[in-house]
Amino acid sequence: MSDWHAPLSCSQERLLFVERLNPGIRAYQFQARIDLVGRLDTTALARALTDVVRRHEIYRTTFTDGPAGPRQLVHPPHPVELPVDDLRDAADPETAARAAIDEAIATDLPVDRLPLVRWRLLRLAEDRTVLLHLEHHLIHDGWAFNVFVEELCALYAAHVTGGSPPMPDAPPQFADFAARQRAWLEGPEAEAQLAYWKRQLDGMPPYLDLPTDHPRTPKRRFLGDAPRFTVPAHLADRARALARQQRVSLFTVMLAAFEVLLHHWSGQKDFCVGSGMAGRSRPETHRLLGMIVNTVALRADLRGDPTFAELLDRVRDATFGALAHQDIPFDRVVTALRPPRVPGRQPFSEVLFSFHDAPLRPVSMPGLTAVVTPGLTNGSAKADLNVIAIPYAEQTAVGRGPQRQRDIEFIWEYDRDLFDATTIAQAAAHYERLLDAVTAAPRTRVSAVISQEAMK
Repeated sequence: MSDWHAPLSCSQERLLFVERLNPGIRAYQFQARIDLVGRLDTTALARALTDVVRRHEIYRTTFTDGPAGPRQLVHPPHPVELPVDDLRDAADPETAARAAIDEAIATDLPVDRLPLVRWRLLRLAEDRTVLLHLEHHLIHDGWAFNVFVEELCALYAAHVTGGSPPMPDAPPQFADFAARQRAWLEGPEAEAQLAYWKRQLDGMPPYLDLPTDHPRTPKRRFLGDAPRFTVPAHLADRARALARQQRVSLFTVMLAAFEVLLHHWSGQKDFCVGSGMAGRSRPETHRLLGMIVNTVALRADLRGDPTFAELLDRVRDATFGALAHQDIPFDRVVTALRPPRVPGRQPFSEVLFSFHDAPLRPVSMPGLTAVVTPGLTNGSAKADLNVIAIPYAEQTAVGRGPQRQRDIEFIWEYDRDLFDATTIAQAAAHYERLLDAVTAAPRTRVSAVISQEAMK
């Protein structure tokens, strides 16, 4: 089998453009650790990883330029290298593991050569091992990572027990998805979706002018941090109760509270918040590895001083509209709107809010207890501010008790060339207080909520 070329998906095309403009950035690299407790069969794990790479072309794909522009280059299957760091004799194996992880995630993943997904084993004790997972976002999104973990567990079990994994021999391939997407873009449905976004965002300010601690520069460095803050169970439960009462999703409640925070912070009443949409409504994408996620611009409309309950209706309508029109690539929308371009700025998507509530199946491997920790920080930031909510009760969260499952954890990834850590910590605390206020009295007008908050 020889190498062969395939077209890029639109998300890949956009990301590769950013990568070429900013060589060496790590904002689009993904890191996760999988803690394994029990006797690990290292040979079976390496074979399972090799099977994943054999099954999914995207895990053996690089990116190159051709006469018609950038292309995917799919390579033949190959055995996976699984290096092992033996940390059992370290004074503190966990500290040594964290140092090894920090060193590994500081490594670049050049897009023109294999592998763009890498694994490393860190052995902390006879019965405790960490599998480090690194991959480039050109071949990754959050949904795909969940599929990878499920397949890895099934394939490992098959190698340990001698059974057959419960999955089809020929999974869908990403190159086929990219080709179908290109054909779809030439059709009437894509044209209708683009027309929707032009109507929805017509006249919108393309930039959200948050006050920053440091002046903007024309050239972004994509340097950041990603502290985590937790909304406790009692407050998260109130948000869930309000969602049921108002017949909206939990995402709608959390996003609406975030929009109130941004309104208070910026003084703007009409602005956009970017959000990632899975883009996997079609059955053939459900088990597909690769980058399908697409950004949409959700219009935040706080004009007329609505009550929080009224704002929930507006956010729900904007979200439903986005879900129904999520397939048109974000770049096509921006190009059609022709906003004024400002060096170092990203129209309609400088502030992002996403919800990681896709169901996770329990991680099960024979003889092992496994806990997955995705989204390790590597000191980078994709946007000015990128807030990710992880509602544990809406997932199957491994290794967490019933009380903890009701928490909602927030990752506040921010550009540290713009904001100080204290500013982000204050914003997170402010958000929690706003959420407390609006869930207690959703009929209160936004201006009154902000005034009450300003008095604290």
